[in-house]
Amino acid sequence: MLRKLSAAFVLLLASVAASSQAPAFSSLVVFGDSYCDVGNFHSPGYPYYPDRWSNGPLWVEHIAGFLGVPLLPSSAGGTDYAWDGAAVTNSNYIYSVPQQLEKYLADHGGKADPQALFVLEGGVNDIVGTIGRSTIDDPEKLGLQIARGLVNSETLLRAAGARHFLIANLIDVGRLPAAAPIAALASATTAAANHHLTRLLAEDDTREGAETLRLNLFRLIQAIAGDPTHFGFTNISDACKTQTSFCADPDHYLFFDSLHLSEFAHADIAVAAEVLLAPDDREANDR
Repeated sequence: MLRKLSAAFVLLLASVAASSQAPAFSSLVVFGDSYCDVGNFHSPGYPYYPDRWSNGPLWVEHIAGFLGVPLLPSSAGGTDYAWDGAAVTNSNYIYSVPQQLEKYLADHGGKADPQALFVLEGGVNDIVGTIGRSTIDDPEKLGLQIARGLVNSETLLRAAGARHFLIANLIDVGRLPAAAPIAALASATTAAANHHLTRLLAEDDTREGAETLRLNLFRLIQAIAGDPTHFGFTNISDACKTQTSFCADPDHYLFFDSLHLSEFAHADIAVAAEVLLAPDDREANDR
């Protein structure tokens, strides 16, 4: 199955490349959580891919390859500021998304590169972080806070000079195996966050001078869940790796562990992002 999926992924990337050349950006700057962290927070080792919270490369690494730019963790002098465990609304987490932006701007003299592509992703930890400590009393309120956190981050970067953005909405957090105790509340919060993110970005579109592409992770994962065999998955509900076991066939699992997506889920995200980034599609994209 590994060969089949890898070949399919290569063909998809080739079709994107054939339709139009990759856009020219000076660098890829990433803010987010473990879905984007390429080594700031070290993973626990095998069976995880080195310093990743998955069993293979993350979607932002595929994007970097597509754009032809390097992507190293900020802790090693690179431009990926994402940290495992990072939240959008809670600065008590290590290097929250707002703190990541502060570090980037501090590293660059308060200026954001107008030729770079800035990726903003987050919100999952704001929701799953409530498990075992409290409940989500108001999904609408928390969802709005997550959306405002992401849009405020974009606004701050714009003010510093950034002009190109790729902003991801949330997957249905209620689908995560780890979220089972609060699945309904997690899904409701996800829906609220994505609704407000769409609304706030639409209002943001009235401002000129920047390009914001929207990566719909929610819709992609819902599509996979609706027709898993089409995407090469046979298990879309369980974690391949648990505290006591490891599945025999991780290539068919949507979730590698109870919180994180598998290598091939990341590959699917990368394809969706690269289609958005292709110049022809950027012209037609509803921003």
